[in-house]
Amino acid sequence: MDKIIHRISFIISAVLIYVFGAYTYLTYKGFVYENGSFVLISDAKAGFFDNKEAFLEQEAPFASEVDRKTALNLPENLIAGDKATPLMIYEFSSLGCTHCADFHLNMLPKLDKNYIKEGKLGVTFVHFPLDKRSMQAAMIAECLDEEKRADFINLVFSKQREWVLAADATNYLTNYGIMSGLSVADVAHCLKNDDIAKEIIFNRQEAIDKLAIQGTPAFLVVGADKNEIIYGVSNINELKAYLDKRLNEIEAFRLKQDALLSDDK
Repeated sequence: MDKIIHRISFIISAVLIYVFGAYTYLTYKGFVYENGSFVLISDAKAGFFDNKEAFLEQEAPFASEVDRKTALNLPENLIAGDKATPLMIYEFSSLGCTHCADFHLNMLPKLDKNYIKEGKLGVTFVHFPLDKRSMQAAMIAECLDEEKRADFINLVFSKQREWVLAADATNYLTNYGIMSGLSVADVAHCLKNDDIAKEIIFNRQEAIDKLAIQGTPAFLVVGADKNEIIYGVSNINELKAYLDKRLNEIEAFRLKQDALLSDDK
């Protein structure tokens, strides 16, 4: 009997490892988890190794302009910088997404010195949960005071492997909530708060409908001159070059506006 139980446990463990491995691999390949199944969102990349030249010709631009007439009701979860910065990045992210954790923990801090602390860039976090666990983490984050929210998001990302792989993620997420100042009762109440859930789902659906966001991370970069959407960032130097270009364009736009106002006088 013990041998049977041991074998069943071994099989279950192997299946769990396989499922997690498949999830990570499919996410890397451009899939998102949607309605109980994986959906491919990066068709052009599927044939990269078969025909590299064709792929490079079809590759989408780093950023795509969003129609200024598009009405967006974006949350105010400012996690870095100031609201009055020339550029604001809206970071659409799922707390269980490995690429999101990489951006948030490794790339974002590299923007702190020359962009955020210099008053050039602000960052607003927008929840875009891809699964139930990420939804729970997002709901707990929204129950926290604004000044504690950024630290909680950092904590959840840094502990991602721990709670994503857990049989019961709720216990881990509850502990993170307690570490951030909530009580067990607070977390339990938060996870049953329909208003918070509806707000997160509304923002997620608006990002899908108006910005064509299907996977995470994605970034809406808002400036006085224009708004642009970036579907994923893999290179920090490429992102910095883009930000420098946008900041120069905004300065040119401001000078042009000032000149027009001066002419009107």
